[in-house]
Amino acid sequence: MLIAAIAAIFACAVVSTATVVVVRHKRAHKRTGLLAQYDPLTGLINRTLFQDRVASALSRARRDGGLVTLMFLDIDGFKDVNDRYGHGVGDDLLRQIAGRLTAVLRETDTVARLGGDEFTIIVEGGKRVEHAGRVATKVLKAVAAPYKVGSHELLVTVSIGISMYPVDGDSYEELMKGADTAMYQAKSAGKNTYQYFTRSLRDRTSDRLSLLDDLRAAIDSGDQLRLVYQPKVDVVRGTVTGLEALVRWQHPERGLLRPAVFVPLAEESDLIAPMSQWILDEACRDMKRWLSQGIRPMRVAVNVSDRMFRDTNLVESIAVSLAAADLDPRHLEVEVTERTITQEAERAGRAIERLADMGVKVSIDDFGTGASSLRHLQTLPIRTLKIDTSFVQKMHERKESEAIAASIIAIARCLDISVIAEGVESMEELTRLNELGCNDVQGYLIAHPLPPGEIIDFVNTYDKTLSFPPNVVPDTA
Repeated sequence: MLIAAIAAIFACAVVSTATVVVVRHKRAHKRTGLLAQYDPLTGLINRTLFQDRVASALSRARRDGGLVTLMFLDIDGFKDVNDRYGHGVGDDLLRQIAGRLTAVLRETDTVARLGGDEFTIIVEGGKRVEHAGRVATKVLKAVAAPYKVGSHELLVTVSIGISMYPVDGDSYEELMKGADTAMYQAKSAGKNTYQYFTRSLRDRTSDRLSLLDDLRAAIDSGDQLRLVYQPKVDVVRGTVTGLEALVRWQHPERGLLRPAVFVPLAEESDLIAPMSQWILDEACRDMKRWLSQGIRPMRVAVNVSDRMFRDTNLVESIAVSLAAADLDPRHLEVEVTERTITQEAERAGRAIERLADMGVKVSIDDFGTGASSLRHLQTLPIRTLKIDTSFVQKMHERKESEAIAASIIAIARCLDISVIAEGVESMEELTRLNELGCNDVQGYLIAHPLPPGEIIDFVNTYDKTLSFPPNVVPDTA
């Protein structure tokens, strides 16, 4: 009896232990299943569960009627936050954004985080397309309010693309593709806005992707891109003082493409860095060749995007280009935008100081069009301000434009910085700039951008009839 009792107890213990193991296994399996469907950072559903939710919403809409709206959200400027403050701050910001999205939507709506700074929303019901726009407007307002992350106050916005069942597709894949396409259109429209997907937008996006592939191939091969150079002149001395390198693309099927067509594509993708490197290399080689052929010493200017300044190897890349061409740094000028100076202040400041130490001249391009910071003009070795074309060409129409141009010239004079006006196309503009004290100009009045083979002849034969003494108005009759 005793033996039988012990055996029974042992059997119960084994069964009990086995039951506990099974229960724990089921719980762990359930937790694993949940983790596989939710984003661990924000607690929102992830792409896998979102796809299931879209499929369910489409099934209900087919049965009951009504619209299903899919929104694709991308946070504007999130990479800047990560680069400037670190990923810890970026993660906290994403959690706060997720909380705001959840709060602003209905309980019947669904919000998911796909990864990075990308979110998606499902809005079910409704009979009118305009309803999606009202929801998107609420989302824009919620995201744009200031954030407090540690000791930092941050401002970000969001770009939203909208696609709808049954108008734009009847599957997850079609609706996602449409919303993603519309989101990029919202980015192109200036960000902090929403765009509906349309068939014409799909066609334009297909063309954009094709052009992007062609541009990548053109940069890799190096035989389709071209540099042309626009002379900068001192109209008082009657001499060419420098050259600005401008890129063109000789597309094998579309012909010669101007920068406005393909440079924005490069900046939105990963192509701006290799394209900028190609331009630097080519400009340095051309300048070296002209100098060896006896051209008067001057600088060649190259535009550097703000994304290049985020690359910690920018200065080294420039040094490599100079060394490869055996060009003295004093013959190179780097043009940056106000946006770079203000939004990438710390990183750009270090790079500008290192470039100046090397002997490379640094100028601010399109001055007056961004968020100017006079403090940076005081503390950084900026050598030249370029008055933007928009002010130059509207001086005779708007007093405000002339006042801005005059102010830039006065600021430059007070800080002992040179100033040049770009986009000069008429004698009227040139005369007024001279009266204001700006003698260095570039634009179609002086010369259109020239191929490398025509530069030496232009410099040697520059027409001095445009030259006149300071503050003396030429006779234009």
